[in-house]
Amino acid sequence: MVLPSFPHRVLGLNFRTGFMLFFLTVSVALSAQLTLRVVSVPSMPSMPENIYVAGNFNGWNPGAAAYKLKKESNGYYTITFTPNLSQLEFKFTMGSWATGEGTAQGGYIANRKLTYTGGPKTVDIVIAGWEGQANTPGTASKNVSLLTDSFKIETLNRYRTIWLYLPPDYQTQNAKRYPVIYMQDGQNLFDRNLSFSGEWRVDESLDSLFLLGDRGCIIVGINHGGSKRIDEYSPWVNAQYGGGEGDEYVDFMVNELKPYIDQHYRTLAGPEFTGIMGSSMGGLISFYAAIKYPNTFGRCAPLSTSYWFSPSVFTFVTGLDFTNFTQKMYMAAGGQEGGNQVGDMERMAALLLAQNYDESRLKWQTDQSAKHNEVYWAKIFPQVYQWLFSDTGVYTNDSDELRLSQFAIEGNELVYRGLDCSPCEVVISDTTGKMVVNQPLQTSWSYDLSALQNLVFVVQVYQNNKLQFSEKMMHR
Repeated sequence: MVLPSFPHRVLGLNFRTGFMLFFLTVSVALSAQLTLRVVSVPSMPSMPENIYVAGNFNGWNPGAAAYKLKKESNGYYTITFTPNLSQLEFKFTMGSWATGEGTAQGGYIANRKLTYTGGPKTVDIVIAGWEGQANTPGTASKNVSLLTDSFKIETLNRYRTIWLYLPPDYQTQNAKRYPVIYMQDGQNLFDRNLSFSGEWRVDESLDSLFLLGDRGCIIVGINHGGSKRIDEYSPWVNAQYGGGEGDEYVDFMVNELKPYIDQHYRTLAGPEFTGIMGSSMGGLISFYAAIKYPNTFGRCAPLSTSYWFSPSVFTFVTGLDFTNFTQKMYMAAGGQEGGNQVGDMERMAALLLAQNYDESRLKWQTDQSAKHNEVYWAKIFPQVYQWLFSDTGVYTNDSDELRLSQFAIEGNELVYRGLDCSPCEVVISDTTGKMVVNQPLQTSWSYDLSALQNLVFVVQVYQNNKLQFSEKMMHR
């Protein structure tokens, strides 16, 4: 029996049509690709072989194997992939956020942006430099270190770079514990080369205060999240700018980062020894965190705060009773910042006071000549820090009793002729923070200074682990 040929023609037509549709589909899929081609990279001795791209298309993973660029024979680095049709944001790294791309001077740059509408597209890119690798030396003191470039924010499934400042005597005084301040925009705190707009000089300020008798303080600097900065720095959404992830970010600081720091470093973990500080949007999230978690952050400094971002910040505070708050808060704003920074700050201060916030524990100041920048915040940081901790004995608390007493250099001896302040300890340190002496202080105490001839040293007296007296001296 011979079958009719018509069905075969239909079958053949369907097969050819299906094949053509499949071919076209594959062709379209293959053509809808984006190629990023790095045509120039800085010539540096430590330049590694691998370059990666991280962005909103891969969860901002700085070292994902699938997003490693291929090094071509002509020296270019390329990667081809098919992202969703969207506004792309991305940066190149050498495998971690500590080695992300930056300016030629090693400073921070904003995320790259690219609108991808489909179809084949090749973009040529020049990488000017890498963060932290500059032609000029960094400005961070030796007491600053990188804790990690990949601390996971579980609440947001992201990773963040964390910087750490440890006091000059941290490595030599093994029993000593320190207060901690959690600070936003970590890129701008310690090193001019990592900042896109200047640095706060937090490390230089604390190093100098230490030599004047300050007990010392640990600073935890949390890098902002680049394109996610505004989202993370406000629990409220601004229709134009974003926001809305502030609760998750604050919970990360309280429930993930702080427990880690308290476990691994010698901290004074109570709220009276724990501060939070930031400026602009960083001030907004610091303020929110302190009000939401007063039993965690007993000290707060929202500077040049972006209260304008959402009227909800005032609604959030309205109706709260601050009668039992033991928190201290220092607010500041400059008269040349633009907008209504000063007026918003004064409005917030009045609102807090109207709801029984202790007036002696709330301070706000205006510098009419100050602008919205790191120069201003660096200038006021030392006074903000000292005021926040002035009632804890952390910063030099000059006891009247001990001021009436006398440390004197008699020949080769340092002699104490003062009142009994038992139980007290006397600590002598050199200017690097290295402890030379740690002894109980008695009424007729003395110490042979022969080994400190012509050297500057710092004498400190502690009572119940609180600094009561400090003086810089020199034995000639």
